[in-house]
Amino acid sequence: MARYWFRLRRFVANKVLHTGDTPHVIALGSAIAVLVAFLPLVGCQTFVAIGIAALFRANKAVCIPIVWITNPLTMWPIYYGCFALGRFVLPTATPASEEGLQRLIEFTKSGHFFNVQYWADLFRLLAGVGVELWVGGMIVGVVGGLISYSLVRSGVVAYRERRRQRLLRRSVFQARRTRERIARQGDAV
Repeated sequence: MARYWFRLRRFVANKVLHTGDTPHVIALGSAIAVLVAFLPLVGCQTFVAIGIAALFRANKAVCIPIVWITNPLTMWPIYYGCFALGRFVLPTATPASEEGLQRLIEFTKSGHFFNVQYWADLFRLLAGVGVELWVGGMIVGVVGGLISYSLVRSGVVAYRERRRQRLLRRSVFQARRTRERIARQGDAV
């Protein structure tokens, strides 16, 4: 597990924080990924997020790990919460969509993730669940995207400022060592 955290940290540091992108571009990519992650698009959410990020010229590398917040193991509790929120917001909830949600939960527990037919059936079930899931997912995605944007933007700015200060201190220290070495060489002559 520690190995995966190290890999994720290295990915974030090398592919996201040290890119030439502005903090706005990185934060926008994060916000787009959070929005798409909560929409019922399992199976094609990565492509949708990267496409939207390309359209808005946001950082595409940050989209990839974030959209997989909803994966076959975590999607049923997340989508059930989004469905409940959508049902609360919309005054007319259909019983057919609740049946579809129960079928979706049972279907995802089957665990045939490496079967192409599984993904086709899953997408068909998600499309048939109803408006409640889409509305709830959109609400959670927009709110989560706004929060993500502000947190990621301030985090990138803070990280880059700390890094700039650290590099500045290092260069001052190296310049001081170089002057001392030159002074010692002058005294030796």
